[in-house]
Amino acid sequence: MPRKIVTLAVLAVLVLLAARAQQKAAVYVTLWFDTEDYTSPEPDTIILPLCRILEKRGIRATFKLIGEKARDLERKGQKDVIEALGRHDIGFHTTYHSQPPAVSAYLDRLDWDDGVEEFLRREESGFRDTKRIFRRVPICYGQPGNSWAPQVFGSLRRWGVPVYLDEGTHVGLKGKPFYYCGLLNVYDMADQSTRMGLEGAADYEKGIAAFGKIHETLAQQGGGLVSIYYHPNEFDHTEFWDAVIWARGANPPRERWKTAVKRTPEGRRQALEYFDRYVEFMQKMPGVSFVPASDLVRLYADRSAGRALARSEIRELASALTREISFQNVGKDYLSAAEAFLVLLRWYLRNSSADAVRSETGILGPVRRESGRSEGRFEKWEFRRSCKEALDVMERRGRVPEIVWMGSVPVAPADFLATLASEVWNESPETGLSLKKGNFTAEKYAAEDSERVFDWAIHPAGFHAPHVMDLAKLQCWTLKPAVAH
Repeated sequence: MPRKIVTLAVLAVLVLLAARAQQKAAVYVTLWFDTEDYTSPEPDTIILPLCRILEKRGIRATFKLIGEKARDLERKGQKDVIEALGRHDIGFHTTYHSQPPAVSAYLDRLDWDDGVEEFLRREESGFRDTKRIFRRVPICYGQPGNSWAPQVFGSLRRWGVPVYLDEGTHVGLKGKPFYYCGLLNVYDMADQSTRMGLEGAADYEKGIAAFGKIHETLAQQGGGLVSIYYHPNEFDHTEFWDAVIWARGANPPRERWKTAVKRTPEGRRQALEYFDRYVEFMQKMPGVSFVPASDLVRLYADRSAGRALARSEIRELASALTREISFQNVGKDYLSAAEAFLVLLRWYLRNSSADAVRSETGILGPVRRESGRSEGRFEKWEFRRSCKEALDVMERRGRVPEIVWMGSVPVAPADFLATLASEVWNESPETGLSLKKGNFTAEKYAAEDSERVFDWAIHPAGFHAPHVMDLAKLQCWTLKPAVAH
């Protein structure tokens, strides 16, 4: 057989294998609804038709409810709506959503611990009622609009909420799920976040084309996750329910609240029909599965918890941390910078007969920024004592210390970790050591404070939150990719 024919035959086989691999690639779609409008006086008429569409397609979605919306359904006796929602995953979306002050506004003036307590104080009643009405702990949380803040994660941990599900650009890995402050985050999904408009055939064509492009990309990459969100009130109104009341920080009394303009019956019917067709199109694509938040918990379970790391893995980890303080991969798993810090401390202080140490997940970052000395020469006994103190802080308080004391000398945590990593990597027999300068690169995964990242019709004009974003950068000690299993 001529070589050219053989080559073409081989190429054809490779193309066929590639096509089959793409067909088998798992493309997960998480579909979620921010379920909000509690200001309309009439009972809700849109949630039930949406649930029927999903039920017909055998799809479980995630509905994130405002606490007051859950109460409103209960007050109006809409048991059928509550039961229909109960067949899906239930998330929490704050108590009142847009009534000022917004989450970012009231948390920007508070430190970590006070912020955690203030979020609990303001939002716990809505969380508690949502839990009561749906008889389960909400599986996830997402912020109203762009009103994001890191202290919220501390509150969610108290409540036992494992997932942060929303969209924004405050922190993330641009299209990839990640762990942050110990919670699974589907956030900042960038090109993997899409949605179809609701205004007719042209929007439908654009929507399926956009999903088709994402599907092709993910199939070529071996699979991945797509995030799609809506608000039920979008199918019922032509304008957002809250923007007609609280735009740009307005705070009118209840008697002056307005109701958003409704769609015509035909416009409402058309929006639901095209949504049904959109969902059907996605469902028929090769390898597509719809996954609610509870499935994401299993799919992206953090398998680094309790992982035993041997000498060779720890030395590789130490070598990487001498270059940059950020998340690191260990085999198929990842450790955040905070988790890696804990592992190296345990290794350095281990019993000499131990040949492995275990990791621990959920360690928080420092809660304030402290400057320290990054140069100096110290005895190793001093350093070892400081390692014991740092380990005690991390195991007792579950967070990276803001400063590590070398006697009377304060050392910033990034510099201390870089020094520790150098010691573990070099295994020097010398009795002294020099401080190393740490390169904390993980903070690049948090956005710079700006009006853009907090842009939302409800925030006052020009609003931004510098303290919120500084805390966000500090908590990037906790950030790491989430790996699908």
